[in-house]
Amino acid sequence: MKKRLKYHLNVIGQYLLIGWLIFIVMTILVGLLSYIVMKSNPHFIRGIMSGLSAKFPGATDNWHAFWVILLNNERVTFTMMLVGMIPIPFLYWISYVVTCASVGLVLGIYAAKLGLSSAFGAFVLGILPHGIFEMSGMIVAVALAAQVNKALRQSIKRFFANPQYEKSPLDAKAIAVQYFGIVVPVIAFAAIIEGFITPVLLRLIVQ
Repeated sequence: MKKRLKYHLNVIGQYLLIGWLIFIVMTILVGLLSYIVMKSNPHFIRGIMSGLSAKFPGATDNWHAFWVILLNNERVTFTMMLVGMIPIPFLYWISYVVTCASVGLVLGIYAAKLGLSSAFGAFVLGILPHGIFEMSGMIVAVALAAQVNKALRQSIKRFFANPQYEKSPLDAKAIAVQYFGIVVPVIAFAAIIEGFITPVLLRLIVQ
């Protein structure tokens, strides 16, 4: 069990590096694109934001915000694990990449409407404090889903093609321990920050 946990933790470390590189690149690219589009056609971006707002109704208080954020993000990470059971590689990255793109979209709109300094402030105070934990939790979920996916694909190859094909070092118990021991509490901690601390920090920008 300890050997399996160490193996999975090593894989998680590699995915954290890849995941944060994706976050940086996607945020910058989508941010620049949305900034340019917002400047030339503000109605287009406004329509996108209205659609997103309709899917996520506003919270009435901090506790409501916390529960909405918590349930949504825990659902996203659990869905990643379920998608990992589909024996097609990289599908489990989709939710993470979309989340990265949404961050870039919001920052681009902030920059176009309020200026670059306000967009930077929104990132530092409104996204970064909880985003460090939220995005890291999602990356860990991706890493675990990738290992489940790899094991399933290797099992299929062993069953249908070659019984001697390399056996995956997957340990379902180790995956479960890391999912419930890392992903779930990290996502919950991020929701606490976003629900109770982020609104206070964002008021500093408004003031």
